[in-house]
Amino acid sequence: MYSVNPPKYPETIVDEYFKYTSKKVEGFAGLQIRNGAYGAVSSPEASDGEVHFCCDRDLDTQVFLSIVNWIEEYGEELLDLSLESFVEQFWEMRDLVIESLIDEDPDEVVPEISSSKDLKKLCGIVAVHVKGSGTDAEPRFGIEFGCSWEDEHGAGASFNGLKIIESGHGSDAFDFE
Repeated sequence: MYSVNPPKYPETIVDEYFKYTSKKVEGFAGLQIRNGAYGAVSSPEASDGEVHFCCDRDLDTQVFLSIVNWIEEYGEELLDLSLESFVEQFWEMRDLVIESLIDEDPDEVVPEISSSKDLKKLCGIVAVHVKGSGTDAEPRFGIEFGCSWEDEHGAGASFNGLKIIESGHGSDAFDFE
């Protein structure tokens, strides 16, 4: 997504495979800004909640935009669910990250956390991948994160409405049926 500059909602652009837009989601504000290559940190400032959204190019534009609005409405709850689902992964990966550090301070890269909310300062949203509506008409989508505890694969969660389908690596946000 870093090579795509999506227009502001409700405008969309389409390439060979995907449709894109971007929108400010207040519930996603305060994370790292992760618009660099492969979800790398691209600014030292906290995110204002601006997020890139994408879907398969064939998904109806009005369906796509209505799901973007639904995600905006539930943004804070979706972020909380995502961060809660990453806590175990964070603790599993933390020691590996610390072992691989050379000049960095572990307390800056992967500090100890006391709650899932502490992960906000350690990750940021790369993109929200919209899949459409599921069988029960709730939106299906995934949220892809860049994060300090998993530089190579990132973190991700796929959703059907407010229910997490799968959580773990970044690919879980876009590689699901």
